[in-house]
Order: sequence, then structure tokens, then C-alpha cells
Amino acid sequence: MDYNVKLRCDRWTTSSITGRNFDEEMESDRGRAINSAAVRRLQQKTQVFPLETNAAVRSRLTHSLEVQQTGRYIAKLVLKRFDQKGVIEAIGLDDKRDGFISAIEIACLLHDVGNPPFGHFGEKAINIWAQSKLKGIFIEKYGVGVENELLISDLMTFEGNAQAIRLLHNLQNLNLTFTQIACLIKYTRAAYEGSPAQGDAFAYRKKKPGYYYSEQNFIERLNHALKIDKGCRFPLTYIMEAADDISYCIADLDDALDKEILTVHQLHQAINDTWESLKGSGSIEGDRYLPDIADKALKKYDSESHNKNHKYMLTLRTILVNDLAQYAADRFVDNHNSIYNGTFDEPLLGGSDKFNLATETLKKVATSKVFSHREVERLELKGYAVISGLLNLFTPLLQLSFEEFEELSKKDFLKTAPVETRLFHGLSSKHKRTYFESVKPLFDKPQKSLDDGKLELYYRSRLIIDYISGMTDRFALDEFRELSASI
Repeated sequence: MDYNVKLRCDRWTTSSITGRNFDEEMESDRGRAINSAAVRRLQQKTQVFPLETNAAVRSRLTHSLEVQQTGRYIAKLVLKRFDQKGVIEAIGLDDKRDGFISAIEIACLLHDVGNPPFGHFGEKAINIWAQSKLKGIFIEKYGVGVENELLISDLMTFEGNAQAIRLLHNLQNLNLTFTQIACLIKYTRAAYEGSPAQGDAFAYRKKKPGYYYSEQNFIERLNHALKIDKGCRFPLTYIMEAADDISYCIADLDDALDKEILTVHQLHQAINDTWESLKGSGSIEGDRYLPDIADKALKKYDSESHNKNHKYMLTLRTILVNDLAQYAADRFVDNHNSIYNGTFDEPLLGGSDKFNLATETLKKVATSKVFSHREVERLELKGYAVISGLLNLFTPLLQLSFEEFEELSKKDFLKTAPVETRLFHGLSSKHKRTYFESVKPLFDKPQKSLDDGKLELYYRSRLIIDYISGMTDRFALDEFRELSASI
């Protein structure tokens, strides 16, 4: 194991500044990421409660900052354990400590940039539209059977993780190092590939799409540069994922208390009941691990005269974040060979012990007590109506022929399509630039084939999806109201 092979300075486009070491290149990536529009937009994207006016309730940005801190903590614990084992120099990390930590931190900050407005229900809206409308357009233009082809299969699954790779590489064109991007690739199959069979050795790493066909060349070059075998993960990704898992399993419950969806006593009871139901009759070490922590938190709550809810969650969060970070670091080091090679097919918070049971308990409480609450579900339905409505409003652009859309994109005007012309004008110049760069080789051909037409429609579909999925919650709502003439 030699991290000089994995932690490299290679970029898609060679940097104009030469001579920097790995730590310095990671500082460059940090600056590119933090100053990007992708990160700024996170402040107006939902975590659980869309269009929330209470600044104490988490947005995607505040959630990502918490994940960033947790990821930094785990990274430092991992380096400390390698130091204690006396292997830090042998594995090539001694002169890359700062860069190792920074790469994980920035991956944590960027991990949600591909998520659409209104969270996971916005994601569902895009996928339902693709199945119900987009597939039909392909079939109408190219005949029955096209739905089984690679391009349309790729479009049928919008996934926030895959969209993040597309956003950072193609749309924002941040030209981050391959190492930095590799930290973000949680899942290692393309969107056009089928799900792995039960019992597959890659079942966990391929349970969701990790990238689209449009980024396939980029991923292949990245994997080649970092010596990542097909279907395998980059080692630092495991730490980013663990930091996210630790943060959101606590944060959603904290926000629910702030929103008064739950009381502390209701939450406390739900934690105890869910723990017991998941533990069942099985025996695990520390079989009251999470309930005991909750009891400590409740004692703090009872003794506090002001801001009692905060005291309960602070106690719960402080103990759990520390314990779970230590656990994640131990699992990283204990399974280091398979993690370095990217073949470890479960999360660091997996396993079958008290720590895994604690995270599963908190996730189940959030699902049963928070996500199913009437207020949350009504916000999700509102988000679904907005995203579906916007996609339907822009669908006429996909119904134009290859020749019509080529003329519209080149001349910025199509006399026979006044509505489509105005819709095209409404798209952002950044997204139109990305589309045009992708299809320019097709436009330059004197004769267009059937496959050329399918590929152009693929990138035209990506143009619409990119534009709408990149909106903030508020902008999506305002755009929908304006275009649909809703009050």
C-alpha cells in the first residue's frame, strides 16, 4: 500500500501553475470549491424542511459544514492510528497529512452539491418525469426498443451523487484534482448499468449509480490515473461517507425538535422503543448503549433551567459523534488493505455491533417520526409539484427535431417555435455552453446519423435536467410561479 499512487496532483486539464506538492494542490482545490457557486447554492437548498425561514434549522450548507468537521475529525484519528502503528511513512502519508485531511474535508463540503431542489422528493420528481415523459419522446422519435438502449437507460435514473460529479467537472468546470473528485464517488456503476444481483461482491458499492454516461471518459481517466480497479472505490470515500452518516442521523432529529414536530420526551421514548425492537432477542456488547446515552441526555435536560431541548441534543450529539468517529477510524485501519484497494463492500458504520445499531435506530426514528410527519410530507408534495411543473414546462424543447434545435441553439431564435425560443432564452448560459460543447462535433457533421440524433437528444435532455436540478428551492418555486402564471 502506497498512498503516493492514490494521492496525486493530476487534473483533467493541466494546471498553469507547476511545482506544487500534494498538500499545496489540495489547498488549491479547497479554494476552488469554497469559492464555487455550487457551494453557495447549498445555503438555499433543503435538508429536510424546504423553504424554511428559521435559520437554526439546517440547510444543505449547514449540514455539509457539520459533515466537513466530522470528516476532519475522523481523518485526524486515522492518521493518529497510523502513527501509533508506526506505518505512516511506509504507506506514503508522512508528507501528505494536510492534503489527506483537506481532501476529505472538501469532499464532505461538496458531497451534496448534486442534490436537486426539495431534497430527495425533488429527485423522485425528476425520475418520475423521465419515466413518464422523456422515455415517450425517445420512443416517438426513434421507435419502440430505444428505451432499452444505453442513453435512455442512463437518463431514467437521476442520482444526486452522479449529478455532483457532472456539476463539478462539466457544468462548473472546477478542474479539481482526480484525487478530490474520487473522494466523492460513493457508488461505482454508471447510471445505464443495471443494479447488482443479490449476493454480488459489489452489491453495496453499486447499489446506486455513481456517474452518468456523459462523464464516462472522465471517470475512466480518473480511475486510470489513481489505479482504481473497475467497480472499486477510492479509499478516502469511506471516510467522507461515514462523516455524512454520523451527521445526518442526529441532525434530522435535532431539527425536528426545533420545529416542534417532536418533544424531547417523545424522542427519548422513540429511541428506547426502536432500539429494543431492532435489537430483538439478540445479544450484543453494551446492549443498552444508545438508551444509556439517551438517559444521560435526559438527566441534563431535567437539570437545565433554560434551552432544555438544546441540552438534550448537545449531550446526545457530543457523545455519539465522538464514539462513532472513533469507531469509523478503527474500522478504516482494521480493514485498511481492502479499503485501500476499494474492495471493502460496506460502510465504515456497518457491522453488527452497538455502534451500527445506534445509527440504524436514529435513522428509523427519523423515518417514522419526522419524515412521515404531515408538515414534511406536504412540503415534499409541494416540491414535487414545483419540479414536475418546471420539467413539463420545458418539455417542448425536447420535442423539437434535431435540425430545429440545432438552429435554435446556433441562432438563439427559431421563427416557427416562438414558445420554445422563449424557453431556450430562459435557460442559463452556463448550461447552454456545456450542451453546445458536448454536441458541437455532431453539429459539424455534414450528414447526421440516427445515433447522432439520439446522442444530441441525450445531451439536450441533460441540459433541461441540469438547469432544473441546479436551482435552489426558492428560485425553483419563483420560476414555476412565474412561468405557470400562478399567484
